[in-house]
Amino acid sequence: MQLLICPGYHSTHLTHKFLQSLLTLVTPERLWILPIWPLPGAGLPWLLSTQQAPKKTELLYVIGFSAGVVAAYSLVMAWQGMGGSSRLIAVDGWGMPLPGAPYVYRMSHDRWTHDTTYFPTADESQGYFYAHPAVEHLTFWQSPQIAKGIGALGTGPRPMTALEFIYAVLSSD
Repeated sequence: MQLLICPGYHSTHLTHKFLQSLLTLVTPERLWILPIWPLPGAGLPWLLSTQQAPKKTELLYVIGFSAGVVAAYSLVMAWQGMGGSSRLIAVDGWGMPLPGAPYVYRMSHDRWTHDTTYFPTADESQGYFYAHPAVEHLTFWQSPQIAKGIGALGTGPRPMTALEFIYAVLSSD
């Protein structure tokens, strides 16, 4: 599995905690954490210039959080334009429209964000999760294992944690 994390603007400690939770369930063959760039579009050239660049013949999973969803979406669209395939998990990317990305899974820290994020409906995504009861935005990222809620992946909605939802997406192909 190839996995790219686009964390957004917050303490790196929060992303470290997220990775500690995630890596208890999955072990990617390749893992990158995209630095925050002052210039939009700088992420893909950086990623492709790394010694262990992703392979276009393999599926690239991308998890973006908050403002990192903007970078993740740009990267996914460019990656697909280069002939690669990807899955985007957009975690609390409220208000970020994601047209043209064929495999998008949206996650929200509360029901209101979930209901107001989709353009125009939640049915257009490949799956979704929202925390219920609501959790704080940064807690949602750093501790997905404690965020309980409702998730749906090709079946009807059911109770699960945010971490279980992410694991289900990463295990679906």
